[in-house]
Amino acid sequence: MIPPGVDMSAVRRVLIIKMSALGDVIHALPVSAALKEAFPHIEITWAVEEAFAPLVSGNPYLAHVLTIPKMRGRSLRSLRFHREYLRRLRDIRTRRFDLTLDLQGLTKSAVVAAASGAHRRLGYHWLREAAGWVERPVPRRPESVHVVDQYLDVARFLGAEPKRVWFPFHVPDEDEQAVDKMLCSVGISPGSRFVSINPASAVAIKQWGAEKYARLMDGLSENLDIPTVLVTADKAVAAEVSQLVRRPFGNLSGRTNLKQLASVLRRSAVHVCGDTGSGHLAAALERPVVALIGPTDPDRACPYGQRANVVQHHEACGAACTGRRCEYDQPNCQAAITVSETFERVRRILSVS
Repeated sequence: MIPPGVDMSAVRRVLIIKMSALGDVIHALPVSAALKEAFPHIEITWAVEEAFAPLVSGNPYLAHVLTIPKMRGRSLRSLRFHREYLRRLRDIRTRRFDLTLDLQGLTKSAVVAAASGAHRRLGYHWLREAAGWVERPVPRRPESVHVVDQYLDVARFLGAEPKRVWFPFHVPDEDEQAVDKMLCSVGISPGSRFVSINPASAVAIKQWGAEKYARLMDGLSENLDIPTVLVTADKAVAAEVSQLVRRPFGNLSGRTNLKQLASVLRRSAVHVCGDTGSGHLAAALERPVVALIGPTDPDRACPYGQRANVVQHHEACGAACTGRRCEYDQPNCQAAITVSETFERVRRILSVS
């Protein structure tokens, strides 16, 4: 049912605002599909930070992608940055949006919503900082536990009930061809099964450790005769793992852009990672993900549809542990995850795939 006050038949131009980060933008992708399939007449534009624009470029449900410069400490002191930022906001204003949907819920996204001039400005239920001053939060349904479903509640509020949760993601042919060459260069022939591994995470307490990843890679090679491929932008962490692995493996660390990373993940038999964006991308591409998660709530934020593949020992966390802070010198929850249980989870998936 379309709620009172939002006549979607009168809405023509919709702006989705989800600016960062990798996993969060991926989580929001189904909203574009749900809205366009329910209301084919609308024109959807997405506002995103420049670094994450590849995640939405080529999305068939979008008419336009608008990039917004990221606000950094140093850039905020630059007159050139402010001029460019204001130019982008003025461009948004000229597009005369009827409705904005803020799926970020922060000041930086609220500024974009306010700059649009749209009379209807909605956000998902968790509006923080200044967002609550300029936007109306859409209530979360009690059954919407995962953040993907919480974002979709915004589409449902407008009358767009998705028939399925679909993550539209496009990889250009040139990137597919580039990945063909990359994989061949590390000994992976076309059509061969392999396990992709991302040992890095933006937050140090979410990392499992180079030594454990190396042992897992050796175990997969020795016991299952399946090759492994490192995929991470963090060359330092990849180098730590590389020094410890005894068996041959493919190393694509630092060699792929986001589109090419998606192509590698889509070809993987299994993706193994910590609490990081590559896991969400692999899940969006409908690949099995073994996610090694520390204090994060997996019911809300694990790779979508992959709850059964999560390896976690939350009982090892302290009462004050959060996704950003550990009360111990070393994260006990990560230390409690063993190589053997992770290997067994991967083996189980490989045996049925």
